Amino acid sequence: MYRQESDNMQTLFAGEGQLLELIVEGAPLQEVMDKLCTALDVQVGNVVSLILFPEDQEHTLHTVAQRAAKFGLSPFSCTAILSPSEEFFGTLEIYCCFRRKPDLSESKLIERAAHLAALAIQSYNHDVEADSRSLDWNGAEGRSPHERPPSTN
Repeated sequence: MYRQESDNMQTLFAGEGQLLELIVEGAPLQEVMDKLCTALDVQVGNVVSLILFPEDQEHTLHTVAQRAAKFGLSPFSCTAILSPSEEFFGTLEIYCCFRRKPDLSESKLIERAAHLAALAIQSYNHDVEADSRSLDWNGAEGRSPHERPPSTN
């Protein structure tokens, strides 16, 4: 059991380096999340994972669980994705082909994956805020404070 847990942690950490590189490079959030979920699915085996964001009204936890059940999938894990300051970013949902609970090594992998997801979301949010401030600063030149910025469409 110890060897399997050690092997699982080594494999995740090997993939973790690639995920961290994508985050630092500013890869699209969707790409990072897809790779994170794929790595977790492969690592745990016989599961399907996805990330739900709070603003994603179409895919509420209840709706996803109902759809998963239609395909014979059972809830495996539901983990909150939180910022270091405990801000709620979303949930990491995992469904399994058969009814069971994660073992200790799988729980550690899931927690690590949720942490990586939080890092990616936090980085993405920071980049979006920085871009917004840059556009506000650059677009404000030559306009009065009450003038609307030009349309970008």
